[in-house]
Amino acid sequence: MILSLADLLVTLLHLKSSGMMEANPIAAWIIGHTGSVSLLAAFKAATVGVCVLLLYRLRRHVEGEVAAWCAVMILAVVSFTWYRYTREIDSLVDVEIARQGGYGDQWLMLD
Repeated sequence: MILSLADLLVTLLHLKSSGMMEANPIAAWIIGHTGSVSLLAAFKAATVGVCVLLLYRLRRHVEGEVAAWCAVMILAVVSFTWYRYTREIDSLVDVEIARQGGYGDQWLMLD
């Protein structure tokens, strides 16, 4: 849950500063069409809530154990991806290209 909250905070930080490309198509749609921080946070909270509920219900089954470990691995990959992204986005040339439309509609920002 902490990694999911960190993902949301880093996402908002980048969306409000330099911008970014969102890999999740539903989150990208929310950002691009509504620009709502509240709706984005609610979507991310709902997905985490559903996953936590499912893992809690399956906690005594092998499938639940496997799913929990898969979730940890996925969140670790997301954290590593954010680490790499923040190190590479320092190149202001990339940010300027993105802002000038070099990435088309994939580059998202929030006011």
